[in-house]
Amino acid sequence: MNRSAAQLAFVLAVGSPVLAAPTASAVPAPLLGRWLYGTLSSIEYYDRTTDRWQDASGASEIVTFSPGGRYERTRLLSLTTYSCTSKLFVYEKGTVTIEGNRLTYRPAEGVNKGYTCSPSNRWSTTDLKPETWVFRLEKDGHGADILVLQNLKGDATAHYGRYRP
Repeated sequence: MNRSAAQLAFVLAVGSPVLAAPTASAVPAPLLGRWLYGTLSSIEYYDRTTDRWQDASGASEIVTFSPGGRYERTRLLSLTTYSCTSKLFVYEKGTVTIEGNRLTYRPAEGVNKGYTCSPSNRWSTTDLKPETWVFRLEKDGHGADILVLQNLKGDATAHYGRYRP
């Protein structure tokens, strides 16, 4: 056996933290379940200025953490400015890795699609990238659970409450 084959055999037998792909970690019990961020009205509104019905604007995300390191996320953004309505829909599921206070989504499947100002200006892709967030758990003024996610740059923070359909 040559040296490269021997090294590969060693890595396969023993494993290597440098070469091995990240594995899903167990999701801590306080994170398990469904979480909701944002609000998005499901109805249109009447704009008296333009004398027309307009699409609702807003953003919403529902994320579900399951035991064994699985997750599922659904995100929707709808933004109307004057006569331009843009929409974004992202659905993904995969594994979540938790290391200390960092949470990394690793999508295995999903879709990112939407349009800008008109459905004829649409796009769709299944190329979803991993995302890493810093997380912490808090309680609101009523004692309810709050999941706080902050991007690694520290310039975006989202507060999630327990999802209750």
